Amino acid sequence: MKTRAVLFDVYGTLIELQRQTGAYKDLIRRGSVSPAAFAREVMCRPIDLAEAAELFSVQMSQSELTTLEQHLREEIASARLYPEVLSVLTTLRIRGYRIGLCSNLAMPYIGPAIRLIGSAIDSAIWSCEVCVMKPSPRIYALAAEALEVDPTTMLMVGDSYRADVAGARRAGCKALHLDRRRRSRGDLTSLSELLPRLPPLP
Repeated sequence: MKTRAVLFDVYGTLIELQRQTGAYKDLIRRGSVSPAAFAREVMCRPIDLAEAAELFSVQMSQSELTTLEQHLREEIASARLYPEVLSVLTTLRIRGYRIGLCSNLAMPYIGPAIRLIGSAIDSAIWSCEVCVMKPSPRIYALAAEALEVDPTTMLMVGDSYRADVAGARRAGCKALHLDRRRRSRGDLTSLSELLPRLPPLP
């Protein structure tokens, strides 16, 4: 079926963190839970860094926690759109496509995304708010519902093959793999390459 909506991953796809301080990774190292279990909990709950530390009973002083929170603020402040993003999103909107975001995120990372992209999109689905993560088909169903389209008419674009491409296809969506660093045989190396594939809708 004809594509009528485009769904984007956020970090690594639309937004680059120019300074990655690794605050959450530091928290994981201090705890006694596996990185996978930590990610599932933190990305499926609307909690901040301090609440995550409490959830996993991470032992640290208030001074150490304050330092981690400062590192996280510095990382978030470094968020920047990739150069072509606003132009591509604007063009797609002009061509008649609905635009959405779908991302596995810890809650503190939502703010920069809304600040940088909020005015250019129709909807956003965050794992920490809906309590489900990509590649679950459920999150793609929620995204299609928010965009008011059939999943078969929605195109997912992201930099993770497993989460953004394989997951979306299992949910009945179309999908393209963005590989900005040319590490694999991705479908795109820049979002600008989307435009020839998505002509104006009638």
